[in-house]
Amino acid sequence: MNYKRIIQIVLLMAVLVLSTYLFKQADTYTSSAAFCNSCHVHNHAQLSWEGSTHYIESEEELSCVSCHLPPKGEGFYREKIKRGFKDVYAYYFKDSVDHNWELKSRPEQAREHTFKASCLECHPKLFPIQLSPNGEIAHWHYQQHETDMHCIDCHLNVGHGPGGKASHNFELLNTTIKTDTLYLVSAQIRDLKSFTETIPQSSIGFDMIAIEKGDSSFFIGKAEVSWDEYLLFLRETESEGRSENEIDGFSGATPPWGNPDQGWGMGSRPAITMTHHAASMYCKWLSVRTGKSYRLPTEAEWEYVARQVITTESELVNTINSDKTKTIEPQEVSPDVLGLHHLFGNVKEFCADEFEKGSKEHVLKGGSFKSEKTNYRADYREATQHDHWMKTDPQIPKSIWWYSDCNDVGFRLVLTYQNTEKP
Repeated sequence: MNYKRIIQIVLLMAVLVLSTYLFKQADTYTSSAAFCNSCHVHNHAQLSWEGSTHYIESEEELSCVSCHLPPKGEGFYREKIKRGFKDVYAYYFKDSVDHNWELKSRPEQAREHTFKASCLECHPKLFPIQLSPNGEIAHWHYQQHETDMHCIDCHLNVGHGPGGKASHNFELLNTTIKTDTLYLVSAQIRDLKSFTETIPQSSIGFDMIAIEKGDSSFFIGKAEVSWDEYLLFLRETESEGRSENEIDGFSGATPPWGNPDQGWGMGSRPAITMTHHAASMYCKWLSVRTGKSYRLPTEAEWEYVARQVITTESELVNTINSDKTKTIEPQEVSPDVLGLHHLFGNVKEFCADEFEKGSKEHVLKGGSFKSEKTNYRADYREATQHDHWMKTDPQIPKSIWWYSDCNDVGFRLVLTYQNTEKP
C-alpha cells in the first residue's frame, strides 16, 4: 500500500475540513451586525435598527445581511464581496459625518440597498392568518403588481425606525390646532396692497402679496398652503368615501392611506401629497369660506412672479431649502425680493394649466427640496405623474385626493385683484 498517498489524502481532507470550518466562521463573523457596524459607524443606523420591529419583535436574531444581501444561493457571496469593498473604501476615504441618512432613507434609495428576495425569504406567505383587513388589501395589490413594486414601498421603516402598518389615517382628520385666536370675518380688500386673509370662525390666517400687472394684477400667497390651513379644510369637509356632498357643491377628502406628512411634522410646513384635484377643491372651499375667488395660479402668472424674484443667483440661494431631505418651515429661510417664501425649492407647486392640451397631467413649477439647482428657473416646468404617483395605493378605486408615492408637491394660492370688488 502506498502510505505516502494515504497521508496526502488525509492531509487534503484535513485542509478541506479546516478550510470549510474557517470559511463558515469567517462568513458568520462578517455577517454579524457588530462587523457591519465596524464600517458603518454612523450611529443612526444602529439606533434606528434597534428601535425597529425587525429587532424588537423578531423571533430569531436578524442582522444587516438579512435584508441588505440576497438569500444564499441567489448571489449572496457575489454581493457580499462587492459591497464589502465598497464599504471598506467608504470607511477609509470618506467621512461618516457627511453621510446623509435622511437622503439614503428615501424609498428610491432604499430600493437599491434592500433585496426583495430577502423579504420573501423570511415572509413567504403574503396572507398569513394575523394579517389585518387593510393588510390584505395592500398585499392583494402587491400581488397584482409584483414586478413593479418592492416590499419597502409600503414597509419602509420596518428595518430602521418605528415601523407602522399601511392603513387609512383617520387620526389626521381629527388633528386639532391649539390657539387663543378666533377670527370672526374674512379680510376686506380695498386696493392693491398685500393683506392678511382670515378664515371666519377659525384661528387660521395667512398672508397674500400684491403683484402689480396692469389690468391683470393679482395677489399670490406669501408661502405655500400650510398643514394648519389644509387640516382645517380636511376637518370641515371630511368624507369617508362619498363623492360629492351637498354642502356648497364640493366634496370632502377621504382619509389618506398612511402618513402624508412623512413624519416630518405639520404646522406651518407646506401641506404635501394631495392631488391636483384636492388642491383645486381646497381653493373652492376657501372661496366659499372667505367670500372671495381663490384659485391655483396659471403658469404665466407664476412665471411673471418668478422673473421678478430671480435677480441674482446669490440672492436665490439664500431663499431656497438646502436640506435636500425634507420640507422645512417658511421662516427657516430668508424671503425673496417680493417677500415670498420658497417660490423655488421646498415643494413643487401646482399650476392650473394642463401640461399639454388634452392631457390629464398638470404643470408643476419651482422645483422642490429634491431638485437640482438647474431646475430653479422661471421657465422650468414639470408635469404631474398621476398614475406613477399612485403606484402603491391599494384601494379600489384609487384615491382622487392623495398621492401615495410623491412627497414633494404642494401649492400656492392666487387671487385676482378687482378694483371694483366690494368688501
